[in-house]
Amino acid sequence: MSQTYTVPPPPHHNEGKTVAAWTMNMGIVIGSVPIAAGLILPEMTVLIWVGAAIVVLAILAGIVMSKAGLGQPKKYGHPVSEAVAVAENRPDEAPAEAGAR
Repeated sequence: MSQTYTVPPPPHHNEGKTVAAWTMNMGIVIGSVPIAAGLILPEMTVLIWVGAAIVVLAILAGIVMSKAGLGQPKKYGHPVSEAVAVAENRPDEAPAEAGAR
């Protein structure tokens, strides 16, 4: 019994460098600065919580921006998944095709 395998399409050329990713990463870097200062300065422990809040807001902003379409596209392999679904729905045709060759 022969099977047909399709090569998935290549991923998008942006390599994950999207507006949502840059926003989230820069927010995490900016939030880590007050966290580091709060760890170094004993009387400024409130900076740890301020930095943690900035990091959480940056992560939420990145997720929201990704859902709004500014992140990596999710369905770049859609035609391949359709071809696989069609091949999986007709298993009885595969042996007949293999015998014809």
